[in-house]
Amino acid sequence: MTHFEPGDKVKFLNQVGGGIVTKVTDDFIFVQDDTGFDIPMQPDQLIRMADQKGAAKLFNATMEEHLKGKGTPLPSVFDSTSTAAAALKAAVPQTPEEEIKQLKSQIANLKNQVALLKKQLSSVQRQNSRALSDNILLQHETLPGEAEVDLHIDMLSERPADLTPHEAFEIQMHYFRLCMNHAFANNMKKVTFIHGVGKGILKDEISKELKQYETVHFFDAPMSKYGVGATEVYFK
Repeated sequence: MTHFEPGDKVKFLNQVGGGIVTKVTDDFIFVQDDTGFDIPMQPDQLIRMADQKGAAKLFNATMEEHLKGKGTPLPSVFDSTSTAAAALKAAVPQTPEEEIKQLKSQIANLKNQVALLKKQLSSVQRQNSRALSDNILLQHETLPGEAEVDLHIDMLSERPADLTPHEAFEIQMHYFRLCMNHAFANNMKKVTFIHGVGKGILKDEISKELKQYETVHFFDAPMSKYGVGATEVYFK
């Protein structure tokens, strides 16, 4: 047998109507109908209605209020504050003046974007130009990405006779290191250093420093072209 409690919404099984349970006794279930009267009913003559939830419950409650002339007015599609009114307004075509204003705004935004892109392009061009002008290997370039640097002291100093052997060696090593830095900075593929033979001091020092780089390979340059006085450096 169905258990009823005060507050349950019920319908009559064998007749039209229903209401809200107001009282429960051992023999009867008292149901208040729309007229406000409590009607005693047998439990087996009632059907308890399932609770309404969510939007359906809110909608039914709202509609009941409005059918009774109570509650706030329902929103109209012509109400400027309603969502439907906003959607309807958005669908209305713009006037020519509004379209012109919108286009002018878009043009202004595009001009700002173009100006920003030009500024960025100019900055990149200046950086590239500065990198090229600072790349001392350009004067030694033999092929794109390749250079040949002669480290003989008479190629690096205007008055080599005035230098001591140690001073000449320091100038040669300084220029070698400078060329290596520029080779890395400008993504060179190969640089050939002509160091001559002599006592082998310059060649040994260059080899010693090249071994410290993990991203280069170096070999003796072709003997047919340089004898034993040059080293080829390849950059990964």
